[in-house]
Amino acid sequence: MCSMSLIVRLSAPLALATACLFLLPASDAEAQRRRPRAAESTEVTIQNRGNATLQYLFVTPVGEVSWGDDRLGSETVARNRSHSFTIEGEQCRHDIRAVYENGREETRFGLDLCARPEVTLNGRTQTSTADLQRQGPVALYVVRNRSGNSLQTLKLVSPNGDESDDVLGSSIIENGGSFTGRFQRSAGCTYDIVATFDGASDRTISGRNLCTSREVVFGTGDEAPAPQAGRGDRQERGSDRERPEASGSQQLNFVIQNRGAIPIQYLYIRPRGASGWGPDRLGNDTIAARGSFQLSMQGRGCEYDVKVRFDNDREDIRNGVNLCETREYVVSGPAFVTGRGERKQRPTERAGQPAISQVAIINEGDRPIESLFISSSKISSWGEDMLGTNRIQPGGRFTARVERDDQCNYDLRIVYQGGREERRMRQNLCQRQEVAFGGPNAFRIDGGGPDNGRRVVFTNNGRGDIREVYLTPVRDSHWGDDRLGSELLPRRFRLELRLPEEGGCKWDLKIVYEGGQTSERRDQDLCATPEMAIGRAGRPGQVASTGTGFYINENGHILTNHHVIDGCATVAIARPGGQRVPLRLIGADEGADLAVLVQENATSTPLRLRNGAGINVRGGERVVLVGYPARSQLGGVNVTEGIVSGLRGALGDQSRFQYTAPTQPGNSGGPVLDASGLVVGVVVSQIDKISGERTAQNINFGIKLDLVRTFLSANNVTPAEAEAASPLPTSDILQNSDQSVVPLDCLE
Repeated sequence: MCSMSLIVRLSAPLALATACLFLLPASDAEAQRRRPRAAESTEVTIQNRGNATLQYLFVTPVGEVSWGDDRLGSETVARNRSHSFTIEGEQCRHDIRAVYENGREETRFGLDLCARPEVTLNGRTQTSTADLQRQGPVALYVVRNRSGNSLQTLKLVSPNGDESDDVLGSSIIENGGSFTGRFQRSAGCTYDIVATFDGASDRTISGRNLCTSREVVFGTGDEAPAPQAGRGDRQERGSDRERPEASGSQQLNFVIQNRGAIPIQYLYIRPRGASGWGPDRLGNDTIAARGSFQLSMQGRGCEYDVKVRFDNDREDIRNGVNLCETREYVVSGPAFVTGRGERKQRPTERAGQPAISQVAIINEGDRPIESLFISSSKISSWGEDMLGTNRIQPGGRFTARVERDDQCNYDLRIVYQGGREERRMRQNLCQRQEVAFGGPNAFRIDGGGPDNGRRVVFTNNGRGDIREVYLTPVRDSHWGDDRLGSELLPRRFRLELRLPEEGGCKWDLKIVYEGGQTSERRDQDLCATPEMAIGRAGRPGQVASTGTGFYINENGHILTNHHVIDGCATVAIARPGGQRVPLRLIGADEGADLAVLVQENATSTPLRLRNGAGINVRGGERVVLVGYPARSQLGGVNVTEGIVSGLRGALGDQSRFQYTAPTQPGNSGGPVLDASGLVVGVVVSQIDKISGERTAQNINFGIKLDLVRTFLSANNVTPAEAEAASPLPTSDILQNSDQSVVPLDCLE
């Protein structure tokens, strides 16, 4: 009999079968997967948790070369929405390719849609090096479009002249996007790759061996023109390449954006194809993690090669970048390091070198781990596979090195042999030395109780995922640890815990939903009711939670917290009388806990961010909060005041500061104002939301302006600014900000 503490689906027979399957030896588990099922249909649901609308969705059985038809047809799937479809036949394992409206591709391989018919897409899981290196009759390749034009059709031509259909199907590859294709190894590896672009000449990359060179890049015109004759009598091509004609000398102005977690030490730019890199364009400067650098240079022509070198000597090189059209050159950058490289030594920087954390990745599963990705929780990209050609065998471990960011929170993703994935999100690697994957812990929630303790079960019957669960005896004043750890409790799943007998029968329960909303249940008799349904039921259009936002310019842009808008079908301004004004999301950053929205076709009266000397708060200075806390009880706008009591957040977080102005649920996302009414921060949290302490008062945190500015710059939003002026009475600050601070509704 299989027995373990698991997150399982409500269907008991299926749950038991799934749980037991993971405990089988590898050979037995594989045999179970290979057994054909009876011909039937399975309804599959795709959840879009990415930051953009899902435009194309391709789902095809493993082993098929073509991606097939777009499952969405004329539909799209907005963020936090879902789409359901039916798969027919006996095969359960499928590959998935999703394309978002911003051109970003997300891929998943080898998913068992019979066992797990709900798939959550995050907008960032892309084809990895490990995916490309997998063996089998069907091989993968990736086409990257860096041409400056959208790629409309893509065909493979064999050496004997056989031409494939358009492998893109109904989709296209936007500039900067990618496409993951498949081909049969038995048909050979060498092809001419012919691409048709919108508003540009067709291009061909000739004689590419896709078994050894898996990445195909279409740049800005360095490929040969596509032949115009039929494939049966292809024209011979000479050695000449099409290049844009050089223009006269001109001033090139653009911004280098470092979106990675590691500073850039050196920047080199040379005309395309030149032999040497020339001088470092940064001089004595560096580009900090998530920082930017304004560069002006004289140039001749438009196409250049760009190379950046990071702290760890890792390099990023891109050839043929059109700097005449580029106003912002974005470098994703690595989220981890394997060593320390050459650094510029300046007196102001010698003392502040980032620290390195080591974490042991332990494989407690029954299959080798083929890929490992560790990325700062602030970054949307997973980065590179840290294992490379290595594998973590069952029972083995691998030591990874990561560079600490200011919050120490990282997301981890591993891929087993066969394609199954596991993730651990928001792990504090400054405190944790080991992270285990697989085995009995793969789907188990560790409640921290004894194996022989009282068994209690909580089932999530709500509409959304649960992020945190706290359970403590009624006599305790502290909430204790989150019982979910780094996991989520999806809807229709259950959480099984073991509680000590000496804790008694009466317990208090606190639940935190994925969007940051909380609910509490006091004095729960778990002896009388050992199984309990939890979760937010909700109805479409119902208010799930409330918060505060404020205008930051005259163009209708509103700043708030990420947790205020996370998981919302719609975010709207709540007007008197029940009227709601819907807002459009511009950008959001979960790690920074910031989001910016816009009220379309609106002229707004903004609050101004403090500029000039003293941009960040100072200890002891007066601050004023204006917001909409406890709106169901208090109704209108509320004002409180206090002082800055600390210059760091919880656990030494340098992106936060501490203040004493009373803060309540609903204040989140509102402005922290200085004595003259200028914005010096954004309300983000209370101490009990972080530490679990129930009794702490007036220990609250705001987001510093430097992080706010970085976030807005990354989303191309310019805020209104002003230098500090004479202090104002609190009543005047409230009057001046009344039209700029707005109540926000999060709608299901």
